[in-house]
Amino acid sequence: MEKIKVSEIFFSIQGEGRYAGCPMLFIRLSGCTRNCWYCDTKYHTKGVEMEIDDLIQRIKESKLAYVCWTGGEPLLQRKQVYQIIDATRGVYHHLETNGDLLESNDVYRYFHYVACSPKEKVVAEKVWKQFKYYPEIDIKVVTDLEKEGIDMIPYATMLMPLSTYTKKDLEIQRKVWDYCVKNNLKFTPRYQFWIWGKTRGI
Repeated sequence: MEKIKVSEIFFSIQGEGRYAGCPMLFIRLSGCTRNCWYCDTKYHTKGVEMEIDDLIQRIKESKLAYVCWTGGEPLLQRKQVYQIIDATRGVYHHLETNGDLLESNDVYRYFHYVACSPKEKVVAEKVWKQFKYYPEIDIKVVTDLEKEGIDMIPYATMLMPLSTYTKKDLEIQRKVWDYCVKNNLKFTPRYQFWIWGKTRGI
């Protein structure tokens, strides 16, 4: 029986993006295409293999309207994810991805919403060109308006303040807020870290 490598499964509130505030079942998969210095989920690498049927059952038992596939990079296990989605069509499946593997239109068929957070300009530009007419995708650029994410802002549908977990964070949040107001861009919060910090499973 086919398996999928999972870091954690938990119920929480979506803290970012278009669906911020919505209760969801989060499935964090192991493995990523990158090793970003500011990554707050490096623990995703310590996952365990689960039977696909077991995960399908967990989704059906959750009774939540939304499932969010996150990571790491979920599309590294695209085949298994799609099998699970095919078996649980009664819920809305969301994808959080860095965009590295977002190269085919199968996202239209499988995910009701895609939040892409690219880590470099070439990826942001690729995703923007390919999916700019797809209404259920956002390009979420994480930035401090000083160094991180600056070159990707032209492709963003929303900006999220970089979290440094220092006293500088409020200053960054206010700067990004003001920039969004002046440039007609959507500002996305990061509720889970503003409220709970680095606590896992929140």
